[in-house]
Amino acid sequence: MKLIADSGSTKTDWRLLSNGGVIASFSTEGLNPYFKNTKEILEVLESEVLPYIEEVSKVSEIYFYGAGCSSESKNRIVLNAFKNVFKKAKTIEINHDLLGAAIALCGDKKGIVTILGTGSNSCVFDGYKIVEEQNSLGYILGDEGAGSFIGKQLMIDYLYGKIPQKLSDNLEKEFSLTKELILDKVYKQKLPNRYLAGFMPWIGVNIEKEHYLQSLVKNAFELFIGQHILSYSNYRGLPLNSVGSVGFYFQKYLKEVAEKQELTLGKVIQSPIDGMIEFYSKMI
Repeated sequence: MKLIADSGSTKTDWRLLSNGGVIASFSTEGLNPYFKNTKEILEVLESEVLPYIEEVSKVSEIYFYGAGCSSESKNRIVLNAFKNVFKKAKTIEINHDLLGAAIALCGDKKGIVTILGTGSNSCVFDGYKIVEEQNSLGYILGDEGAGSFIGKQLMIDYLYGKIPQKLSDNLEKEFSLTKELILDKVYKQKLPNRYLAGFMPWIGVNIEKEHYLQSLVKNAFELFIGQHILSYSNYRGLPLNSVGSVGFYFQKYLKEVAEKQELTLGKVIQSPIDGMIEFYSKMI
């Protein structure tokens, strides 16, 4: 059996494959090694993953694609947790979520790959491997265009009184906001990036009738494209593909911003897991 996982900062999608078919499908919290250590990842595997697997010893291959898995030291944090649980597995591969996104979006074709979810990232894929990649700096220094970035800008504008009053009142009522609560969530609580990205569903409900929110999202996408996509050598010659809930639900605005830069928006999907299933099913 093969266990495949696509992990963002917020959620991990899992699929268990046997004889070319999916025999288990479930989700857990995100397993980003920048936010979780080996012990914490191990706890998630034991409490949230193992209940879906009847015979752990029969899992022979594991392919994990995760946000934050971009260096040997971070990958080892995840790998050590898997080794403790899946002791009979012959293959355990820990890869960056960008490669998983590239496989899901492009298959064996060339294209620009972007992740626009809780966090953001991008690369150029040649159909086999990643050939160009922009630095991903996380929610404090980067994540342009992502839910954490947009949510952060929303909170900054709210605290500085720059949101239209009616919309500000709606936001305050919906989330019981106070300055103290926001600062506590951002500076003292765990996973502030998820807290900030948690405002995206509210933005989605209100964006069509609020010019401020449209500008907020489009400005974030413009910054993302300017910082990431325009740095690639052949950006106008390749389709711009996107995976992640922010790119998926706000693709109308992503397309508008992309076309201003003479970019062609290609495939846009919410989650890469289905594309990964197709890829690994062929290998069984």
